[in-house]
Amino acid sequence: MAKTIELRQQRARLVEQMRDFATRAEAATLAKNTTVAAEMNASFDLAEADERELSKTLDRETRLEQLEKDQAGRHIQDLEQRGQKPSGDRESEYRSAFHAWMRQHDLSPEQRSALAEMRGTATQVVGTPSLGGYLVPQGFLPQLEVAMKSYSGIFAAADIFRTESGNPLRIPTEDDTATSAVAVAEAAAFTVQDLTFGQVSMDAYKYGSLLKVSYESLQDSAFDIDAEMTRAFGPRFGRTMNTTCTTGSGSDAPNGVVTASTVGKVAASATAITFAEVMDLFHSVDPAYRSAPGTGFMMHDSILAAIKKIQLGSGDVTPLWLPSVRDSEPDKILGKPYFINQGMSSALTTGLKVMLFGDFKKYRIRLVKDLTVQRLNELYSANGLVGYLAWMRWDGDCVNTAAIKHLITA
Repeated sequence: MAKTIELRQQRARLVEQMRDFATRAEAATLAKNTTVAAEMNASFDLAEADERELSKTLDRETRLEQLEKDQAGRHIQDLEQRGQKPSGDRESEYRSAFHAWMRQHDLSPEQRSALAEMRGTATQVVGTPSLGGYLVPQGFLPQLEVAMKSYSGIFAAADIFRTESGNPLRIPTEDDTATSAVAVAEAAAFTVQDLTFGQVSMDAYKYGSLLKVSYESLQDSAFDIDAEMTRAFGPRFGRTMNTTCTTGSGSDAPNGVVTASTVGKVAASATAITFAEVMDLFHSVDPAYRSAPGTGFMMHDSILAAIKKIQLGSGDVTPLWLPSVRDSEPDKILGKPYFINQGMSSALTTGLKVMLFGDFKKYRIRLVKDLTVQRLNELYSANGLVGYLAWMRWDGDCVNTAAIKHLITA
């Protein structure tokens, strides 16, 4: 908590510098002093780059703090339901056995038994205890999810749900915002107003990654294989999930949130966006969705940089971008939080969907179990290496396209 407060204070000072540079650049431009204007714009860009990196650090620390709190709460609640104490529970036994399996091939019967309870697949083959791999322990998931969210804006914003199997799953869709009750005369018949339901089919596309570690590293007790796995697999799967769930076609991949979104505003220019156009995008979404907890903006970091410059230096107009100075409160655009998504378009050029706005909880990502890891002992043994093959299965789709709209350039 103390670290996030300090980071917010540092960023607040940077924002004040940015506002000062923007104001002086605007004044120099009006005075036709191009030299000073260029200097102030360059200073603004440098300060904005520092603020951007500081914001990433702040988001990562905030997410980690929240995930650690949530994980601790779920763990204690689970133990209480089972009538167990935190020490000596099955999760600890599994975590210990999984750690031993990551480092060595030979395990004790007790460790094999603990691992067998949480397999990566339902397939059981006698004499091949690691067939299908093993799910990572629950203790790894907060750090893994923080790493994934750092590289996946849609994973941070969407509604995430997990299933035990990967069978096709039908999700109902419905938009009743245009339907209202009607007046009924005395003793007259009621008008039928049925709910119109649709559905989207959620599949389970498989994505994998391979990590190789030397024998020497595994024998070195100072080598943290758990942390190395998180550092490697978190960003890899985060990038892939972000790409597929942002711009996926919906045919042989998830239906990305940009692909599924509907048009909210067409910009007048192909190379710029204005305050008024962002406001029009905001109001293109029905108020019923604008007030939902998951509502916000989504864009590439480069587009956010352009948003920060819109009227930031003006003293009589409220800027679009409002940085947070309080802990647990996000930065906002037009009073709504926003999500950085590096899978979206980064340049203001012709015909690109550069910004989304809406209720992102209407975009659902299905995870089948969690990350599964399989140890490859023989494949790379000639080079003194052990392979770790990891995979995840997921799909994503929007269950209400009226709830998420995009701003597209001319």
